[in-house]
Amino acid sequence: MNPPIVLKDRALWCVFGTPGADNQVQINMQVLTAMIDFGLDPQQAAELPRWTSNQPGQYANWPHDGEEALTIERRIPEGVCTALARRGHPVKTVGDLEGPCSVEIIRRDPTTAMLLAGSDPRRDGWALAW
Repeated sequence: MNPPIVLKDRALWCVFGTPGADNQVQINMQVLTAMIDFGLDPQQAAELPRWTSNQPGQYANWPHDGEEALTIERRIPEGVCTALARRGHPVKTVGDLEGPCSVEIIRRDPTTAMLLAGSDPRRDGWALAW
């Protein structure tokens, strides 16, 4: 696991993480980008459509094999998938909420100190903060 701890102005802003082997870092970055760059709350960030990119010979687990695929949930617009395939990416589309990983998020509002939580609908889980 590589659960991120995010600070803002030297104070705890967010903690989150997901199981998922080679996909963890990719999903963690997508979740963090959703909250910082797009201003989404933890639950919205957890529910966004996902993508991951994997290459044979690069997997962490022995024997380091696996398919070469850009796995994309079908909620990402079809035009995006078509454009990526046209550029030579081996696109593999999966169903809604069938992408990898299952993130859990707790974020602290720096103004009110209120805690916000988000739980990924891709797996069993509950959002809880106190």
